[in-house]
Amino acid sequence: MKRLNERVNQALSLIEETDGATDGARRVTALGLTANVVNANRRRYSRAVLERALSEINVMESVGQGRLIATGEAEHPNDKGGRPALLETVVKWQAAQMQGDQVLLEGLILPTAKGRDILTLIEHGVPIGVSMRGYGRSKATKEAGETVQEVQELKITGWDLVAEPSDPYARLLESR
Repeated sequence: MKRLNERVNQALSLIEETDGATDGARRVTALGLTANVVNANRRRYSRAVLERALSEINVMESVGQGRLIATGEAEHPNDKGGRPALLETVVKWQAAQMQGDQVLLEGLILPTAKGRDILTLIEHGVPIGVSMRGYGRSKATKEAGETVQEVQELKITGWDLVAEPSDPYARLLESR
């Protein structure tokens, strides 16, 4: 399988947290990837492929007894020259499910130094994108004279926060 990175165009919103239960983290929801749309990377994910990938993540969460299902960094690890790094983590995604043809994400922006930087950008209206990170298998097809990669198998490893996403419809919905 080959590495798949998908950047999702998002307008990040924060949901105010008032009970102090998150110890400085801020809740966020986002639309993480859209099914049946050719994105800027010339890939298309069917709803069935996304549902299978999400069921695998949710099974891992269940086995982990409620532990995180995915994390995200500020920009993709490969955009920074390497593999994911634990201390680069800025978001902890706690739930992922299909809502129509889009993946709905719920999680926390963590109060790390880079997480606080992301929050400052959001609070000042800077658009933040979301980009899926994973591995998969695809089949090339021709469509309107262009090659489109139809993703047939997908293992999602995370969703990163990025400046230039590829999915034309996804966006952060709210945060608190």
